[in-house]
Amino acid sequence: MMGKTHLAIGAVLALAMLPVLNPANKIVFVAIAVGCALLPDLDHPNSTINNRLIITKPISWFFRHRGFLHSIWPLAIGFLALSAYNPVYATAFIVGYASHLIGDAITKEGINFLHPFSTFRIQGPFLTGTLAESIFFVGLLGLIIFQVWHLVI
Repeated sequence: MMGKTHLAIGAVLALAMLPVLNPANKIVFVAIAVGCALLPDLDHPNSTINNRLIITKPISWFFRHRGFLHSIWPLAIGFLALSAYNPVYATAFIVGYASHLIGDAITKEGINFLHPFSTFRIQGPFLTGTLAESIFFVGLLGLIIFQVWHLVI
């Protein structure tokens, strides 16, 4: 998936979690989740996050794209580390990071949730950067507008 689609999936899931979790600061919760939706692509030198935060680009030198950073291990490590600081923000991290993994899992390239301990990949029907992804993205934008509308009213 493209960076904008990952951001949209992260926003949809974060907004869906607001009524369930009722965080004290809803804007910060959504912002953390949306930002974390880009983190797994630190392993790709031309990803949205690496093009915006040049300082993170060297991370892509050490990880293969859709390898370790696209597994459940950084998700678990990040959650455990953040839980000691703030459980609500740790949950926002989980929502955002997991949204990225879900998004990439529905592409034809797929991901390996248990890398490096398994070679099993979960794959879906989408090709990254195609019309189908663009249509999916527009649908996500509509869902975001719907969710925000219902939060405001």
